Amino acid sequence: MDWEKKRTILNWSVCISLIVSVGLIGSSLLAQEPHPLLAKLEGQWAVDESQAGSDPIDRQPAFAVAESYLTIEGTSSREAYGNEANDPATLCPMAGTLAVQPVDFELIDRGSFIDIVAYGRTRHVFMDFEREPPETFVPNALGWSVGRWVGDMLVIRTTRLSEGVVKSGERPLPFGGPIAQIVERYTLSEDQNRLSVTINLNDPKFYAYSLRVRHYYARADNILRGRDCVLASGTGPVG
Repeated sequence: MDWEKKRTILNWSVCISLIVSVGLIGSSLLAQEPHPLLAKLEGQWAVDESQAGSDPIDRQPAFAVAESYLTIEGTSSREAYGNEANDPATLCPMAGTLAVQPVDFELIDRGSFIDIVAYGRTRHVFMDFEREPPETFVPNALGWSVGRWVGDMLVIRTTRLSEGVVKSGERPLPFGGPIAQIVERYTLSEDQNRLSVTINLNDPKFYAYSLRVRHYYARADNILRGRDCVLASGTGPVG
C-alpha cells in the first residue's frame, strides 16, 4: 500500500474517532440534564427547631464523641489552638458549609452550578461531579464543591478546604487540609416543604473516624441570613 493510501485511511480513522467522541460527549451531556426536584429545592430554608434533638445522629452527640476520635496530631492541634475568641475562623459556622451547626440558607439554581448562601457567604456547587478546580484555585474555608443527583437525593462533595476549626460549644475542633472532605446529602420530604441534610466530615489527619451529623430545615420566606463573616478568598465565581 502506497503512502497516499495510508494517509487517507489514517485521516478517515481520525475523523471516525472524533465523530464517536463527540457522540459520546453529547450522550453524557444529555444524561446530566437538571433534576426535576431542583426547582423544588431552590429557595430559602430555615432551621426546623421542632426536629432538634429528635434524631440520634444530631449535632451534639456527634461532636461530643469527636473528642475521642482525635488522632495524636488532632490532639496536638487542639491543644496548640486553645480558645482564641478573636480568631477569624471562629466567626463563621464552618464557613460556607452547613456542617457544624444548622443555619438558615438560600439555594439558588444558576444552571451549571448551584449557589448556597449563608452568613454573608456564597458557596458555588458545580453540577459536574468530576470537575476539578483550576490550577489557580487556592484552598480556602469554602473549599471546592461539586454535586450530582443520586435518585432523588442531591449529593455535594467539598474538598480543597484550608485548615481551620469547627465549633463545638466554646472549644474549637481542628478540621481541613489536603485530605479533608465534606459530603452532604439533601433529601426533600414527600410534601417538599421540609428538608433533611446528612453530613459526613472526613479528615484522617485529625480524626480516626468520620463525623456524621444531620440537620432539618423547613421552607421559609425572607430569612435572616445572620451576621456577616470575614470573607475568605475563593468566594467569588470560579471558572
